[in-house]
Amino acid sequence: MGLSIGSRNLADTRIQVLTLASLVGAYELVFSLYVTVLPDDRARRRASIIGARVAVKFNTGERYSLGFARPEGPFEIVAKQFQSTLTPGLHLSIQPGQLAAIENLRGAGDLDFELAVIGAGIDENGEQQVQDAWSIHVARSDWIKQLRAANARDILLLEVPMPLHDQSSKWSEIADGLQRAEELFRNGEYHACVGACRTIIQDLGHKKFKNKDWAGPLLTQLSSARNGMNKDDREAAMWATLRHYTHLAHHSAGEGGVTQYSRSEAQMVLTLTAATATQA
Repeated sequence: MGLSIGSRNLADTRIQVLTLASLVGAYELVFSLYVTVLPDDRARRRASIIGARVAVKFNTGERYSLGFARPEGPFEIVAKQFQSTLTPGLHLSIQPGQLAAIENLRGAGDLDFELAVIGAGIDENGEQQVQDAWSIHVARSDWIKQLRAANARDILLLEVPMPLHDQSSKWSEIADGLQRAEELFRNGEYHACVGACRTIIQDLGHKKFKNKDWAGPLLTQLSSARNGMNKDDREAAMWATLRHYTHLAHHSAGEGGVTQYSRSEAQMVLTLTAATATQA
């Protein structure tokens, strides 16, 4: 069913593309529409679109409301003698916490956005209610591209900034490794993400402590002389503990390793790894 006034169709509307944009302290979903206004010899029908209630649906079947999307300017649809087209957009601001919740519920799946239109129309019978519903399916790979374009992929749940890649810096390989680990996380490859973080922590330890076996002495100190450790010692022990935790991803189950990690476990490891790299 197209956008109708009463029982008569005024226009056929579809969502061409969904864009995730970055705002100061927030993000914005932009639904770019393509509206085909059907011809009307009498040219008496028109509609004013106020906006649309937006919901997102996940592969699990769960469905949640996101808020109310509004047009950037007047969104008027006027039927004329000949068919015409419009390309308006609806904008919905979302908070970082909402985006994090979407990612948590999405897991490694796709997304479906559903819009319920709200507006008023006028025809030969006077003012009428406008009715229509629009939807768009966003594949996992396309959503990840949107996260990357909006720089949302560079901020984790605790808003730890991911170090930027810099070819001139000795830390460039660390930044590259974090980007790979983050990509694995977004794709739902949680075991591989934890394994990648283990490599990053190991490299960070080599650079900082100039010793291949840097973690062992720190863990020994933590267990035998923890009361005498200063702040730097305790921070270093955190590095060693994180390496110790992620080391399980480098062993098979027969060797005492772990082959499955949950999303929350991988998120914890990636957040701590990014924070450690930033601190370094």
